[in-house]
Amino acid sequence: MDCIKCYCGCDKLSKDELEVLLKLDKQNEFLNNLTARNIFRNMFYPDPADYEPQFSGSQNRPRAKPNAIKYLDYIEEAEMLVRTNNLSEEVVLEFIERVPVEKYDEREQLVKNSTETRRAEELRQIIEEYGEKLVLSKQYTQFKEKLKAAYQGKREIKKL
Repeated sequence: MDCIKCYCGCDKLSKDELEVLLKLDKQNEFLNNLTARNIFRNMFYPDPADYEPQFSGSQNRPRAKPNAIKYLDYIEEAEMLVRTNNLSEEVVLEFIERVPVEKYDEREQLVKNSTETRRAEELRQIIEEYGEKLVLSKQYTQFKEKLKAAYQGKREIKKL
């Protein structure tokens, strides 16, 4: 019987699954783990369809998306472009225009009139860049702390 229901979904994970998530030390390990990414997203920016806040009588206003979630969105979109081999010049340029990348003009010139291999390399660099920003964010630190607390809670329940 689960008494506590968590909005991020960590309560649905077993002790072993939580332990696996806690051992994700490198950014690539985190980014390659769909469960970790989904829990992270639900923890800081839950989908309104899955989460109903308590009624308070106040108006619902759209919540600002945290930077860490924006970083995750950029990473996932860039990964999708590389995975689906959708590397046409116009698609990659459109993506780069929407993503606040450092040295935009330089990147734009590298993408224009380049090969698909070069465009894929640029997307991988963006994935790496935003992956680093993600794991350095305060939300990622809070995510790891909450997973530790959930794991500790499951261990203590098992001992009883």
